[in-house]
Amino acid sequence: MTAHHSSWGRNLLLLLPFLAATVWLSLANPYGTAAADEVSLWIEPGMAVADSPLSGRREISLDVQEIILGKGARGINGIVVTSRRLLGFSSRTLSWTEFERELYEKLLDKRILPAFSVVRTDRRLYGFRGADGTWLEEPLNVRETVQRTLANDYGAVFITNERLIGFTSLLGDFSSKTLGVHERVTRTDNVNGLISITTNARTFIFGSRLSGWDEFE
Repeated sequence: MTAHHSSWGRNLLLLLPFLAATVWLSLANPYGTAAADEVSLWIEPGMAVADSPLSGRREISLDVQEIILGKGARGINGIVVTSRRLLGFSSRTLSWTEFERELYEKLLDKRILPAFSVVRTDRRLYGFRGADGTWLEEPLNVRETVQRTLANDYGAVFITNERLIGFTSLLGDFSSKTLGVHERVTRTDNVNGLISITTNARTFIFGSRLSGWDEFE
């Protein structure tokens, strides 16, 4: 057995208690996944409209010059990205939440998962928690660029040239790990609600735990 395989085997043994605990937390978490889509979302003249079994129709006004850049709904949440705002609807709070974004930000990507949504621009990362209808943001550094995004029903990880940045529906904010100057990602896995990232120096695990990241040498 090579040293690499031996090291990976030791790491796997260390991870077994973590894996068991995380699976239990995922099953116990009522907002981890939604059994069915609870939100319908569409655009009408001058407004965005959401509908859920408990809330019924809920509207939020759009400005005359506000342009829709993207929208979608899944599980307990739905979002609308406009030329100046982020709009999120939660079937748990039964209301819309808006968040002003920078005028010249360029929308690059959005992911809508059953319990949360994430939006990526060229300057920031945004997360919307469906459980409480809250928007959160994480600025990117001047020379920081997202190289890859991994997402599942429990969380999302953005791999940049400087950091690993995670977001889940349970975290109070974005959670990040700084990479070393000569540290490079060699492997990624996204299985059973856990996202693991291996570099030439460490292994990081990001799941649905309140603590966010776990790290193994």
